[in-house]
Amino acid sequence: MLATPVKVDPEIAATKFKAHLTWLSSPRAIELGLQLIKQEELWAAIQIPAFKEDGGTDEYFLRLGAEYYDKWPPTAIFVEPHTWVRAESETRWLPVIQCQGINWFALHSPYRGGTVTLPQMLCFTFTAEYYMVPHSPPETSVWRQGHHTLTATLTRLAEVLRYPHYKGPGST
Repeated sequence: MLATPVKVDPEIAATKFKAHLTWLSSPRAIELGLQLIKQEELWAAIQIPAFKEDGGTDEYFLRLGAEYYDKWPPTAIFVEPHTWVRAESETRWLPVIQCQGINWFALHSPYRGGTVTLPQMLCFTFTAEYYMVPHSPPETSVWRQGHHTLTATLTRLAEVLRYPHYKGPGST
């Protein structure tokens, strides 16, 4: 069983988080369509496109948090634009993702398992929430401080927000 995230020194977390967010101006981030929309000391809002089967796109907003960073991955939730509050189930701001051919990602809204309830969980090894519930992933996929950064979180999300995994908004 994996260890549970513990909050880290906020000053150190904020410094690393800010430094790693500069990746969003890189050619790869631009190619993926990622945009930094708002940045605070311990969180940031990222606009991330989702690609439909017909080639069209829908825009989503992700809130990354640094309270455990970079000992652990950032927290990550889909949020409503401008308010940055958690997107609720069956709303326009929470995508429907049904992974086909991969087993490393799930989106739960809410997540209820054993004694743990989370209002939303992007369930993969590059989010802090993943480590807040019992999982036993292969050692090769576990977050490694100093090796992984929020870049891994964002590029993996960009992967599942594409056809055939991306099915559209929860509601229109």
